[in-house]
Amino acid sequence: MNTLRRRTRRLFAFRKGILALDTAPAALVSRFRSASLSLTPRTTDEYLTMLLGTPDLSSATSAAVLDPQAFEAPRMRGRRMPEALRDAGILPGVRADTGVEPMSSDKRELVTSGLDGLATRLRRLRSAGATFAVWSTVAGTGADRGALRQLTANSQAAARFAYVCQDMGLVPLVRVGTRLGMDPGPPRDATLAAALLSISGHLEDLDVDLSAVVICVEAGPGTGRDPLVASPLAALPTRLGGVALAGGRQSATETVDAVATVCASAPPWPVTFYLGRHVTQPALHAWRGREASVRAAQRVLHAGLAAASAALCGQSNPDVPSGHELPGIARLGTATIR
Repeated sequence: MNTLRRRTRRLFAFRKGILALDTAPAALVSRFRSASLSLTPRTTDEYLTMLLGTPDLSSATSAAVLDPQAFEAPRMRGRRMPEALRDAGILPGVRADTGVEPMSSDKRELVTSGLDGLATRLRRLRSAGATFAVWSTVAGTGADRGALRQLTANSQAAARFAYVCQDMGLVPLVRVGTRLGMDPGPPRDATLAAALLSISGHLEDLDVDLSAVVICVEAGPGTGRDPLVASPLAALPTRLGGVALAGGRQSATETVDAVATVCASAPPWPVTFYLGRHVTQPALHAWRGREASVRAAQRVLHAGLAAASAALCGQSNPDVPSGHELPGIARLGTATIR
């Protein structure tokens, strides 16, 4: 367990964050189409190789989350991607859930899937280089018994995932609220707080070591209001290994501002960022599959990650006026960010 705790601390060390590259194929098709590209095994490999080949990527990135397939087929300069990440000082992580499935006949109640065969999959992925695994939960949007059943089932599934992870020697990272489907506001905050409380309780019921667990929540407007008192983050136990703040519907600048606000509030647990499309989408549009544009795209990616990294110390970027985008992060409309 000491190894898991040390690895958890590495996720939060040296003002670095987590880069999410485990986009579901359907979403990746849409993003590639917006950049006038077709999604094929070759373009996917070239895209990931371009991103992970960014010079000095480890200066702002402690870890990267990959799709399970990336642990097998795709290669970078003759090496598998997890090997290339480890050689660069970046911890390789893997998405462990397999999506969602209905709990009820009307398909209104959903639960995250992937528990079947989880131990076998994680054992194989750990042997292939994975050091942590990610699980995204579903939370109900109402206050009826169906929402309560959904909340309970998803909390139990997340706790079982975390238990299996630690038993396999992997750090569990549980994403909460990323599949909530609600606009920011008090109802969403209440639902998210209930999910965090429920998951924390089930983790303790299974004797999961909280000091080697990472909880990831969206860094929305709710986390910016006195985050240790007046937001869902107040529901998290102080013994937690750390909190990763992800970008939701808001812009990259708003996400980074929320990260800085939480860090400045002296939280009881370490904080980092968990960013995917907010930094990879602008890089994809700068690249568009052109070899001559690789370095330009890599600069865009690194600029976005560096801006988020600076926020981990509560530092703002003096070159960015309030309400403007950070350097290297192009403002994209909601039609192109999915």
